[in-house]
Amino acid sequence: MNFRTKLYQFMQGRNGVDAYGRFLNRVSFGFLLAAIVCSFLTMVFASHELLTAALVFRILYFVLYAIGFVLLIWCSIRILSRRVAARQKENTRFLYRRQKIVRFFESKKQEWKNRKTYKYFKCPKCGQRMRAPRHKGKIRVTCNQCTNVFLTKT
Repeated sequence: MNFRTKLYQFMQGRNGVDAYGRFLNRVSFGFLLAAIVCSFLTMVFASHELLTAALVFRILYFVLYAIGFVLLIWCSIRILSRRVAARQKENTRFLYRRQKIVRFFESKKQEWKNRKTYKYFKCPKCGQRMRAPRHKGKIRVTCNQCTNVFLTKT
């Protein structure tokens, strides 16, 4: 039996790597990389006899290293966990939150792209985002969500 088969059998019934696990893994390596940079800066400042700055970067190194190491351990625990339903619930929450952030930035990108042809505004009653063609003067707008009618200038 080769290593791949043994690994496959070991991972049976375990959570494995999901989107949240990949995110945690990347963030933990980011913290560890920042800790390495702080370690380098500690040596640079210590060689120039700037001991206060060296001490600050040394403390920052330990904090970043500890956070990165804890996140890496948490990522490993999630991958090897047999509580698949709980890990899937965590992953679903993560994907929902990530999608909200992605949608927000995509809408801002779309607004920026169409800024010369459309005027974007909010309903004064419910806050629903709407758009209207530019250069139409004052127009009467009806909100689709709350049916509030108001005037706006495009």
